[in-house]
Amino acid sequence: MNKPNELTEETIASLAGFFNTRHDKLLCTANKNGEPSIAIMGTPRVVSGGNVEFEISDPVSRTLDNIRDNNAVCLMVYTPAERARDYEGVRIYAKVDDIDNSSEKFEGIKNKIRERHGDEKAAELQATVSCTITDLRPMVDRGQEWDKPPFGNV
Repeated sequence: MNKPNELTEETIASLAGFFNTRHDKLLCTANKNGEPSIAIMGTPRVVSGGNVEFEISDPVSRTLDNIRDNNAVCLMVYTPAERARDYEGVRIYAKVDDIDNSSEKFEGIKNKIRERHGDEKAAELQATVSCTITDLRPMVDRGQEWDKPPFGNV
């Protein structure tokens, strides 16, 4: 499977095209004791260089607590199908590099939220999280690349 040094511009563009056109994504985290949590995340996006960024707005957030304890995360982005084996999608394994709640970039994101959704929603923003992709796996993994069907065209 792809590793960071194998994330070509073509792979990143293909991943971004798939990832950034699906709104709801699942973010899987675990705390320092390995206790897992899954959250629906609407904001994750693949950015330049193949990194992933997302915002956390919940004032009580197990996700934010977990990534402070354990910087390993997994995002799952998929398109459902009639049968689970026919789902299309990708599991993106990543390492959290930064939890930002005070930079100019953070304030810029907060201002965009304010313009689009108002002061109340902007005030909810807790952090912007930046991650480095460490591995890509397809939703249904039979050894193929993330964007190929697991059973050919069956």
